[in-house]
Amino acid sequence: MKPLSSSALWLGLAVLPSPSSGEQSRNRTLLPWAFTPLPLGSVRPLGWLRGELQALGSGLAGHEFEFVPYVKDSRWLGGRSDYSALNEALPYWFNGLVPLAYTLDDERLKGQVHTVAAEVLRRQASDGWIGPEVGEDRNLWGRVPFLLGLTQLAEANVTGWKTPVVHSLVKYLRLVDVMLRDGGQGYTLCRWHPNDCSWGQVRVHDFISVIQWMLENTEVGERDKETMWGTMERLYRLSKFKWEDWYTEGRYQKVISDATPGNPEFPYLHGVNVGQGLKASAVIRRFDNRESLVKSTWNAVEWTFKYHGTPSGTIFADEVQRDMAPFMGAELCTAVETGYSLAYLYHALGANSFADRAELTIFNALPVSLTNDAWGHQYMARSNAPWALRQIDRRSLFTTASGMATIFGLEPMYPCCTVNFPQGWPKFIARTWARTETGLVHALLSPSAVNTTIPHRGRVVIECKTDYPFLDSLTYTISAESGFDLFLRFPTWAVRSESTVQVLPGAPESRPESMESVHIDAETGLHRLSIPAGRSRVIYNIASAVRVEPRPYGAVSVYLGNVLYSLDVGQSVTSSLPHRHWNAGGEGTHEFEQFEKCRDFYFNHTKPWNVAIDPSTLRREPWPRSTGFLERGFVDAAAGGPSSFLAVEGCEINWPVLGGAAPAPPPKNPKCVTGKRTFRMIPYGVAKVHMAELPTVKLQGDLIHNSDQGADWGDL
Repeated sequence: MKPLSSSALWLGLAVLPSPSSGEQSRNRTLLPWAFTPLPLGSVRPLGWLRGELQALGSGLAGHEFEFVPYVKDSRWLGGRSDYSALNEALPYWFNGLVPLAYTLDDERLKGQVHTVAAEVLRRQASDGWIGPEVGEDRNLWGRVPFLLGLTQLAEANVTGWKTPVVHSLVKYLRLVDVMLRDGGQGYTLCRWHPNDCSWGQVRVHDFISVIQWMLENTEVGERDKETMWGTMERLYRLSKFKWEDWYTEGRYQKVISDATPGNPEFPYLHGVNVGQGLKASAVIRRFDNRESLVKSTWNAVEWTFKYHGTPSGTIFADEVQRDMAPFMGAELCTAVETGYSLAYLYHALGANSFADRAELTIFNALPVSLTNDAWGHQYMARSNAPWALRQIDRRSLFTTASGMATIFGLEPMYPCCTVNFPQGWPKFIARTWARTETGLVHALLSPSAVNTTIPHRGRVVIECKTDYPFLDSLTYTISAESGFDLFLRFPTWAVRSESTVQVLPGAPESRPESMESVHIDAETGLHRLSIPAGRSRVIYNIASAVRVEPRPYGAVSVYLGNVLYSLDVGQSVTSSLPHRHWNAGGEGTHEFEQFEKCRDFYFNHTKPWNVAIDPSTLRREPWPRSTGFLERGFVDAAAGGPSSFLAVEGCEINWPVLGGAAPAPPPKNPKCVTGKRTFRMIPYGVAKVHMAELPTVKLQGDLIHNSDQGADWGDL
């Protein structure tokens, strides 16, 4: 379609029927959040969590703008580079860099954000289009991550950016309204291939969430509000991919019989789509009001993880969703989208299990795929991965991923992950706290500081210092202008009878005013405390126990709190020049040599990996640290990470290798080929090579018995 002038836009609105009158739009409201998210910048990371953010900022994420072609030379900025006609590379990068820059309050990173935002808005077409496309090349999807970044920028920098961002989005949404009325241009009608339209439709809830942000956070005119309501409804109605239809008995594929992009249900099976789609029904419900969408949301989460979930909290999908085989991969892109969706669901619906799942994903599936310095990332991780090596001659094991997909580097596979993974940690931090009518909720437990205003109660500043999830004590230092309610989330895995809360008023040296047991709301998992005006401290102790959960093939996975533990298989590391995603062979490229930390990294085990364990012998080893808090979370102890580990009795077994590429499924009824010994288990996110789905044996003294595959190990 040809560009439209602003007058033509309003002419189009006048000629075509509107979904509702101005009076109706004034009376329409979105369903409220269970817990209202705070504006970006309200929450800062502390302790180990700040260390993870700083690694991102000084690592690959913080330098992509300087040398990665599809960011530095993006078509969005007048350059010539992108990895697809969707032009989504710079938008993905921007969506992650905005929260990273403002959460760290890093001037260098904020400078990158401001440079790109200013240039993109300067290039906005006269008819409102945002992006490099013209005419029939226009496709709505590629804009969505950039729009998400703009809304975050407007929150974090109200005085400098909210006005230009809102002005730009109003113009753009007016154009989208006309495009949708004009046969669905760029949404259901795409020039190059019909499949190009599927991305925007199956992910439309992310676009709708941008419109909802506009309705909740801006003072636009009634005409534009009416347009926005109509656009949400039209986007939803025109999409042929509705997640609530997919998550129904008889249609949802509990077993994937055709795990290829040729599957006609591919948009519902694409791993990143699934991760994003977990929140779809909850987003739609906010304007649609159908309570059936709550059931759809529960189906989405429960079925996805029951039939396709990894022990690390993400989804088996090497591009296409897979069944629960530990030799298959789970994309890093899928992990960050899954974690964000689950955090969104806790804010939207308030069910405690969503928050537990969000923590599980971010504390395990995200860090396991990043090197210590965050210069290298994996395209996909396996639950059982004693090596992460180049295996380009063994591709047949996977659906689409090459034999480079499990190494760590710049582009171990599709480059979408290079630009999308940086959103994981900063968006998690932004969702750690939320607001209610009477106070604040610590929704996702972590070391953090929040500075915000509670309506009618004034400003509240809270610092939470903790090594959670490695240790289970959290200390809150609070300053409040008036009394308010503090809600602390109690995880579903925690031991309530052994958990306590202490309130200490006044100065830090004050003695406890009270100690109480934890009393939680059954749905939200929240314990409520009435905090007085002035200064206070709260000490929250969450008791945890080692937990064993069954996995397919008679295997088990081991947890302490929300941290998955892996067999410690040791590691050796080698590196090479980085390889581009289209050329996995050879020595690598010399084009980025000025960035000497940009390399490909290959990991191999140095200890036995073919091990069966006796879960009844699991024990928690003492934490050797006595003072101070962790500087980093998911790196080894030598780099400032946790010294947390478990010990377990086990033995080596015969365990075949599948296709020469990965361990076969865990053997049932394994036979020991060595005597029993003590093995160490370490946090999965620390272990770049690991074994997290382990077969079991029963050990009695020096005798070894076959495992009872039906055992329910429970909490130990």
